[in-house]
Amino acid sequence: MRFSVDKEKTIEALLYIVTRYGEAGRFHALKTLYFADREHLRLYGRPITGDRYIAMDNGPVPSYAYNALKQEIPEPERHLVSDALSLGSSASHPTYVPHREPDLSFFSKTDLECLEQAYAYCSGKSFGAISDETHKHLAWRKAPLNGEMRVKDMLDGVPEDIAQEAELFASYGVL
Repeated sequence: MRFSVDKEKTIEALLYIVTRYGEAGRFHALKTLYFADREHLRLYGRPITGDRYIAMDNGPVPSYAYNALKQEIPEPERHLVSDALSLGSSASHPTYVPHREPDLSFFSKTDLECLEQAYAYCSGKSFGAISDETHKHLAWRKAPLNGEMRVKDMLDGVPEDIAQEAELFASYGVL
Protein backbone atom coordinates (compact mmCIF):
# COMPACT_ATOMS: atom_id res chain seq x y z
CA MET A 1 0.00 0.00 0.00
CA ARG A 2 1.45 3.34 -1.07
CA PHE A 3 -0.06 6.79 -1.39
CA SER A 4 0.88 9.41 -3.96
CA VAL A 5 2.51 12.42 -2.38
CA ASP A 6 0.63 15.66 -2.88
CA LYS A 7 3.60 17.99 -3.28
CA GLU A 8 1.77 21.28 -2.95
CA LYS A 9 -0.18 20.07 0.06
CA THR A 10 3.05 18.84 1.65
CA ILE A 11 4.64 22.27 1.29
CA GLU A 12 1.51 23.91 2.69
CA ALA A 13 1.57 21.47 5.63
CA LEU A 14 5.21 22.33 6.32
CA LEU A 15 4.33 26.02 6.08
CA TYR A 16 1.43 25.50 8.51
CA ILE A 17 3.76 23.77 10.97
CA VAL A 18 6.57 26.32 10.68
CA THR A 19 4.06 29.15 11.06
CA ARG A 20 2.78 27.60 14.29
CA TYR A 21 6.34 27.36 15.66
CA GLY A 22 7.34 30.80 14.35
CA GLU A 23 10.74 29.34 13.47
CA ALA A 24 11.19 25.60 13.34
CA GLY A 25 14.16 23.31 13.09
CA ARG A 26 14.11 20.66 10.41
CA PHE A 27 13.74 17.88 13.00
CA HIS A 28 10.68 19.37 14.73
CA ALA A 29 9.02 20.38 11.44
CA LEU A 30 9.40 16.91 9.93
CA LYS A 31 8.46 14.99 13.08
CA THR A 32 5.38 17.18 13.56
CA LEU A 33 4.38 16.33 9.99
CA TYR A 34 4.94 12.64 10.72
CA PHE A 35 2.72 12.68 13.81
CA ALA A 36 -0.01 14.54 11.90
CA ASP A 37 0.13 12.17 8.91
CA ARG A 38 0.23 9.08 11.14
CA GLU A 39 -2.67 10.21 13.30
CA HIS A 40 -4.83 11.11 10.31
CA LEU A 41 -4.04 7.78 8.67
CA ARG A 42 -4.95 5.90 11.84
CA LEU A 43 -8.20 7.82 12.39
CA TYR A 44 -9.49 8.30 8.85
CA GLY A 45 -7.68 5.80 6.61
CA ARG A 46 -5.62 8.40 4.72
CA PRO A 47 -2.58 10.50 5.51
CA ILE A 48 -2.57 14.25 5.02
CA THR A 49 0.29 14.42 2.52
CA GLY A 50 0.82 10.93 1.09
CA ASP A 51 4.58 11.24 1.64
CA ARG A 52 6.73 8.12 2.02
CA TYR A 53 8.36 7.73 5.43
CA ILE A 54 11.95 6.56 5.77
CA ALA A 55 13.20 4.96 9.01
CA MET A 56 16.25 7.05 9.82
CA ASP A 57 18.41 7.03 12.97
CA ASN A 58 16.34 9.63 14.80
CA GLY A 59 12.95 8.34 13.66
CA PRO A 60 10.64 8.56 10.64
CA VAL A 61 11.39 11.17 7.99
CA PRO A 62 8.93 12.17 5.23
CA SER A 63 10.99 11.74 2.07
CA TYR A 64 9.58 14.48 -0.16
CA ALA A 65 9.25 17.00 2.67
CA TYR A 66 12.85 16.39 3.76
CA ASN A 67 14.16 16.85 0.23
CA ALA A 68 12.02 19.95 -0.21
CA LEU A 69 13.45 21.59 2.90
CA LYS A 70 16.96 20.81 1.66
CA GLN A 71 16.00 22.24 -1.78
CA GLU A 72 16.84 18.87 -3.36
CA ILE A 73 13.78 18.72 -5.58
CA PRO A 74 13.41 19.50 -9.29
CA GLU A 75 13.67 23.16 -10.28
CA PRO A 76 10.01 23.66 -11.19
CA GLU A 77 9.03 22.65 -7.63
CA ARG A 78 11.69 24.60 -5.72
CA HIS A 79 9.71 27.80 -5.99
CA LEU A 80 6.91 26.16 -3.98
CA VAL A 81 9.33 25.97 -1.06
CA SER A 82 11.19 29.24 -1.58
CA ASP A 83 7.90 31.14 -1.90
CA ALA A 84 6.73 29.64 1.40
CA LEU A 85 9.81 29.22 3.61
CA SER A 86 13.37 30.39 4.01
CA LEU A 87 16.27 29.48 6.24
CA GLY A 88 16.09 30.92 9.71
CA SER A 89 18.77 32.47 11.88
CA SER A 90 20.15 29.41 13.67
CA ALA A 91 23.82 28.81 13.03
CA SER A 92 23.94 25.35 14.60
CA HIS A 93 21.27 23.55 12.56
CA PRO A 94 18.84 24.45 9.78
CA THR A 95 15.71 26.27 10.86
CA TYR A 96 12.93 27.69 8.74
CA VAL A 97 10.74 30.77 8.90
CA PRO A 98 7.50 31.38 7.00
CA HIS A 99 7.18 33.91 4.17
CA ARG A 100 3.40 33.89 4.13
CA GLU A 101 0.37 32.32 5.74
CA PRO A 102 -0.46 28.75 4.68
CA ASP A 103 -3.24 28.25 2.15
CA LEU A 104 -5.80 26.44 4.30
CA SER A 105 -7.92 25.51 1.26
CA PHE A 106 -5.58 22.54 0.77
CA PHE A 107 -6.78 20.97 4.01
CA SER A 108 -9.90 19.30 5.28
CA LYS A 109 -11.18 20.05 8.76
CA THR A 110 -9.70 16.76 9.98
CA ASP A 111 -6.33 17.54 8.32
CA LEU A 112 -6.15 20.77 10.29
CA GLU A 113 -7.19 19.07 13.52
CA CYS A 114 -4.41 16.51 13.17
CA LEU A 115 -1.82 19.13 12.19
CA GLU A 116 -2.79 21.15 15.25
CA GLN A 117 -2.72 18.11 17.55
CA ALA A 118 0.71 17.12 16.23
CA TYR A 119 2.02 20.63 16.79
CA ALA A 120 0.66 20.68 20.35
CA TYR A 121 2.22 17.27 20.98
CA CYS A 122 5.68 18.03 19.55
CA SER A 123 6.11 21.69 20.47
CA GLY A 124 6.90 21.02 24.10
CA LYS A 125 9.10 17.99 23.54
CA SER A 126 12.84 17.70 23.14
CA PHE A 127 14.66 16.13 20.21
CA GLY A 128 15.41 13.04 22.33
CA ALA A 129 11.87 12.62 23.63
CA ILE A 130 10.39 12.77 20.14
CA SER A 131 13.01 10.45 18.69
CA ASP A 132 12.51 7.94 21.51
CA GLU A 133 8.73 8.04 21.03
CA THR A 134 8.96 7.32 17.30
CA HIS A 135 11.34 4.42 17.94
CA LYS A 136 8.47 2.69 19.75
CA HIS A 137 6.27 2.71 16.64
CA LEU A 138 5.97 -0.65 14.91
CA ALA A 139 6.48 0.77 11.41
CA TRP A 140 9.83 2.31 12.39
CA ARG A 141 10.95 -0.84 14.27
CA LYS A 142 10.10 -3.15 11.36
CA ALA A 143 11.67 -1.03 8.60
CA PRO A 144 15.33 -1.43 7.71
CA LEU A 145 17.46 1.54 8.71
CA ASN A 146 17.19 4.14 5.92
CA GLY A 147 14.47 2.01 4.34
CA GLU A 148 10.85 2.79 3.64
CA MET A 149 8.33 2.30 6.42
CA ARG A 150 5.28 0.30 5.42
CA VAL A 151 1.92 2.03 5.60
CA LYS A 152 0.39 -1.25 6.72
CA ASP A 153 2.67 -1.23 9.77
CA MET A 154 1.64 2.35 10.55
CA LEU A 155 -1.91 1.01 10.85
CA ASP A 156 -1.10 -1.55 13.55
CA GLY A 157 -3.93 -1.87 16.04
CA VAL A 158 -6.51 0.17 14.11
CA PRO A 159 -9.97 -1.25 13.37
CA GLU A 160 -10.21 -3.30 10.18
CA ASP A 161 -12.56 -0.79 8.53
CA ILE A 162 -9.88 1.92 8.82
CA ALA A 163 -7.26 -0.38 7.28
CA GLN A 164 -9.65 -1.19 4.42
CA GLU A 165 -10.38 2.51 3.94
CA ALA A 166 -6.63 3.14 3.69
CA GLU A 167 -6.30 0.45 1.02
CA LEU A 168 -9.09 2.11 -0.94
CA PHE A 169 -7.60 5.62 -0.63
CA ALA A 170 -4.18 4.30 -1.66
CA SER A 171 -5.56 2.49 -4.69
CA TYR A 172 -7.27 5.66 -5.95
CA GLY A 173 -4.48 8.03 -4.92
CA VAL A 174 -6.99 10.32 -3.23
CA LEU A 175 -5.97 12.58 -0.36
